[in-house]
Amino acid sequence: MRRETADTIARLIIGLQAVLVSIMLLGMGWMMYGGQMPGMQVPAMQGSSLWLLMGALALAWLWLCRRAWDGYLAEGGLKQQWPFWLLVVIQLPSFPLGTLMGAGLIYLKLRYHPRH
Repeated sequence: MRRETADTIARLIIGLQAVLVSIMLLGMGWMMYGGQMPGMQVPAMQGSSLWLLMGALALAWLWLCRRAWDGYLAEGGLKQQWPFWLLVVIQLPSFPLGTLMGAGLIYLKLRYHPRH
């Protein structure tokens, strides 16, 4: 596989994670707002505070994914790569899809963008 192909796959994985997790966060906010979460009797947060929190979390996740792409391309030390590795660490426990995506990103990073 060429380096450009690996970069395209990594960008697709990071972009997919950005979209899916943001949708999941907003969907959870919608379910909490409607009181549809299983086992939830009274919502802990309601109204605008709930939407502010979910919006802030979604924006923070999108920011992290954008910075993770820059960290994936960086060939410097951990000061430049930390957003990428943080994204991977967050995704690995999300079995099975997050684990596969995280492991794929680790492989692509180590194989095609190693530290010099």
